[in-house]
Amino acid sequence: MNISKLFQLTEEDKAQYQKLIDRIDLNSSGKVIRTLNTKLDKLIASDSLNEIEVDLIKNVSVLVSIYQTYPDLTESIRKRILFAISYFCDVNDDIPDIVPEIGYLDDAVVARWVIESISKDLPEVSLA
Repeated sequence: MNISKLFQLTEEDKAQYQKLIDRIDLNSSGKVIRTLNTKLDKLIASDSLNEIEVDLIKNVSVLVSIYQTYPDLTESIRKRILFAISYFCDVNDDIPDIVPEIGYLDDAVVARWVIESISKDLPEVSLA
């Protein structure tokens, strides 16, 4: 299943998210990562993961790896990564996480969007 065919970000969505990205407090990264660990543990512990959830876990893991591996990332990149992680951790985002089968669809699309934007800035980084 190609998640980009199920749900796409409009330019309006991207502009709205960019405003949120601009407001990200980089000093909150430790708290965001701790929240992420709890959220990932809960998701992974579920009986069966669908393709959307598997893609999301993979992409969030890539983002965390980049964040932790490259200490000299620009502020813009760090904020985009923290936004994607924060978005995933928010259970009441655009599609609430409790919605069966598609609750994580928007999270997966946001994570993929951030990865694509980072890949444009860091072509030497392998992003999956």
